[in-house]
Amino acid sequence: MTAMTQSTTRFLTMLSRTFCNDQLEQLARHFTYPLPTYTQGELLVFGTSNTLIEAMTLYREAARQADIQVITPRVIASGLPRKGYSTLWVEWDHYDGAGTHICTSQVRYATFQDKMALMPRIEMIDYTALGFPEVTDALPLYNTINNPEAMRAINR
Repeated sequence: MTAMTQSTTRFLTMLSRTFCNDQLEQLARHFTYPLPTYTQGELLVFGTSNTLIEAMTLYREAARQADIQVITPRVIASGLPRKGYSTLWVEWDHYDGAGTHICTSQVRYATFQDKMALMPRIEMIDYTALGFPEVTDALPLYNTINNPEAMRAINR
């Protein structure tokens, strides 16, 4: 494993721990806003850290209801950094309290790391494969986007 991959894995592991330990405000500091997030071909844009924290709170509750206790990253590939920008392809393995593997999600991230920064910031998220689609169903904004009647009501 290269030093860059080790550093990236440490960063992603830290994000997972903050999520699993309900430190969502700390988690939200590692993203830029507005944050475009693609899920099942739909675009969600989190305009502020507060909206991301709200969604992550719902996501965390849904994960808890499914007894997901630990989420571990595996860096599948990383693009060559260019002027601080890079792309990461990550598989997240989800485990229950007994350590049994429940599912895997595949995510692509666009990141930026300033030369003076200790860690990168995530600028875009693309869920290419949802291992836990029930979590997406727990997000009210996603349900609104995929419900034409709700969208018509918003646009009135």
